[in-house]
Amino acid sequence: MNNETLQGGYFETHGATAIKKAKAIFLSYSSGDTEAAEQICDALRGAGLEVWFDQSELRSGDAWDLSIRKQIRECALFVPVISADTQAREEGYFRLEWKLAIDRSYLMADDKAFLFPVVIDQTPERLARVPDKFRERQWTQLLNDADRAAFADRLNRLLFEDPASVTGSPAQTTPLDIHQPVAPKTPSHDKAGFRVGVKAFKYNGADPDLAALAEGLAEDVVTGLSRFSYLLVVGDTHATGKELNARYLMEGSLRLAGSRLRVAVQLIDTRTGTHLWAETYDRIFSPESVFDLQDELVPRIVSTVADMNGVLPQSMSKAVLHRTPETLSPYEAVLRSFTYFWRLTAEEFFTARTGLELAVQKEPAYADAWAMLALLLVQAHGQRFDPDVDFLSAGESAARRAIEAAPTSHMGYFGLAQALFFQRELESFRNAAFRAAELNPMDGNAIAFLGELLSYSGEWEKGQEFAMRAKQLNPNHPGWYWITDFYHAYRQRDYQGALSCALKVNIPEHWGTQVMMSAAYGQLSELDPAGRALRALLKMRPNFAQTARVDLEQWFDPEFTTHIIDGLCKAGLKS
Repeated sequence: MNNETLQGGYFETHGATAIKKAKAIFLSYSSGDTEAAEQICDALRGAGLEVWFDQSELRSGDAWDLSIRKQIRECALFVPVISADTQAREEGYFRLEWKLAIDRSYLMADDKAFLFPVVIDQTPERLARVPDKFRERQWTQLLNDADRAAFADRLNRLLFEDPASVTGSPAQTTPLDIHQPVAPKTPSHDKAGFRVGVKAFKYNGADPDLAALAEGLAEDVVTGLSRFSYLLVVGDTHATGKELNARYLMEGSLRLAGSRLRVAVQLIDTRTGTHLWAETYDRIFSPESVFDLQDELVPRIVSTVADMNGVLPQSMSKAVLHRTPETLSPYEAVLRSFTYFWRLTAEEFFTARTGLELAVQKEPAYADAWAMLALLLVQAHGQRFDPDVDFLSAGESAARRAIEAAPTSHMGYFGLAQALFFQRELESFRNAAFRAAELNPMDGNAIAFLGELLSYSGEWEKGQEFAMRAKQLNPNHPGWYWITDFYHAYRQRDYQGALSCALKVNIPEHWGTQVMMSAAYGQLSELDPAGRALRALLKMRPNFAQTARVDLEQWFDPEFTTHIIDGLCKAGLKS
């Protein structure tokens, strides 16, 4: 709405039943976007929704500014229209409307659906001149009648069918190529059997600073673990292990000798008594370093045990590994799906996919299941498991469903970022990537892979920064964290350095590893090992000579792809 064209008014009646003002939608737009806003309004009204929009609906004599403020204060949903026009305008009444809506949103619960930003052209989200609060919600792009109709249907279901089923802004209207849910319900994740408890870290001395550090470490570990939505974390650090009733129990201790501090941490499976992980950290201690030590140690502890490559997911996944997809609960299907990312095989993909598709049919509002399904489907596209299937569109849709169900799902944004990368929507990809890292800066797995994709998108420096951060988070990280470093060195024609990185990857059963080995050895003219790596590659992908460019250009730009193929040809690949 704007001050050039009076907008707003009372809600008209659709059919015989008047819909309450509490269900009204406030449409906020710049005067330059009037035609597009009218089309959105028509679509919403066509779906039976009340829209505060038209000038004719204002009674004569109403104080316009007071009326607008009242409408924003009373509306059920606020829909700001973002465009090249709003981008170009430094001032406008629509910006006050945005501020008023955001001010109201601060009084709401974080998961309450209220702000629904829409973009009507190709204005990039990352560069849009909008309040940061809008970026916390998923934007919807409305470019045609089908988009507007789907958006109207989404808001209609939100307002009148099951509000609990849509907790965030609606996703972009991309068709979902997997079974659509009919009756959303609150997930019952069956997490109790995998509960994670954190005991207070022990310190038996009298130093109040060390006592504060012990308590702070335990509390921050609880907070960090809780960022991983697939973990059920018990946060009472003052309870005993028995009182926590947890299958997995983390405990730690602090000891001081002179100025040397030793922090010991361990993770135990209480069901078997097995010590799953233990680490000792030696540091120099001073009272001024308490917060610095917490900031350094907590992310390392959390990432090592909690991210997808961590000790907890590995133990949890193994517990359900031999179950068939049909026998898994939705939560167990999520745990089972982790195994794909350790094996990267087509067989593992299809097994995990089956379990997750059953999971979202059973519990359509389960964000983690949608997020993991998105990650799997986008992987299937990147690995070209079946080029005839459009895994990418289905993966993007699943990621948006995850974000719709849980607007702060870092795994949802992780999946969305990957989909956007492969679609070459690079501005949107970067925005989603940074959002995922912001939501969970302790997920070394996500940060490492996003570092790869940022590098391949042309942001090599930022990609290297992410890769280094991931390795710092988990010193026991998997070898694939070195892939970014390999391609960075290869790009700079440091083939010896690239080979050193490739040897650290240590996934010989994956075709990508053999590509790296063949190309690096080929560029170094070390033909015997180059030939062995190439033969291993062709055993995995017999038609690679014909598909190499297509396979590689999914990940790299044409120029860099040619550089890689040059190394492969020197290794003996014949096109």
